[in-house]
Amino acid sequence: MLLFVVLASTGRAMAQEDARKLFEAGKYQAVVEQNASDGSPAAQYLKGLAHLKLNQPDAAKEAFGRLDADGAWKSVGQSAIALADGNQDGALAAAQAAVAANAGLAEGQYQLGVVLEAKRDRPAAAAAFVKATQSNPQMAYAHYHAGMNFYEAKRLDQMAVYFENFLKLAPNAPERPAVESIMRTIRGR
Repeated sequence: MLLFVVLASTGRAMAQEDARKLFEAGKYQAVVEQNASDGSPAAQYLKGLAHLKLNQPDAAKEAFGRLDADGAWKSVGQSAIALADGNQDGALAAAQAAVAANAGLAEGQYQLGVVLEAKRDRPAAAAAFVKATQSNPQMAYAHYHAGMNFYEAKRLDQMAVYFENFLKLAPNAPERPAVESIMRTIRGR
């Protein structure tokens, strides 16, 4: 029985890794399809993010609404729904609650960064995305958003570090040409 549980857990982790790689390659519909039957919070959050990329806010909110595993995940879902509805203050309060409940949850830090980015608080957004990368160094889009927010905050030294990580982690990302262009421009100075 224990072997079955371990194998099922390993299989779910591998499927989630595959879905993350699809997301990083801009294959958002494939993420939605792959996570259709995976009810785990991480899968539902990624599915919601994919729906947002596909400009399907109602489907995204439905996926985010399934994040009720514990206090932190539930708050992440509430934050994502509030942000999709344009309620930045509610989104911020829920994201802060997620981080307070579990500071080590990369998706909580990431969601906080997304909200702070929407509020144009670049230094605070960058800090939240950095914390997400510390919790999950493989979270490519946390590196990307950290880099973008450092870029906007004119912290080019930090921007370069996170953009380099992003390019290594997500070589097929749709944002790759823009990031490479920014890096060439900065290096040319």
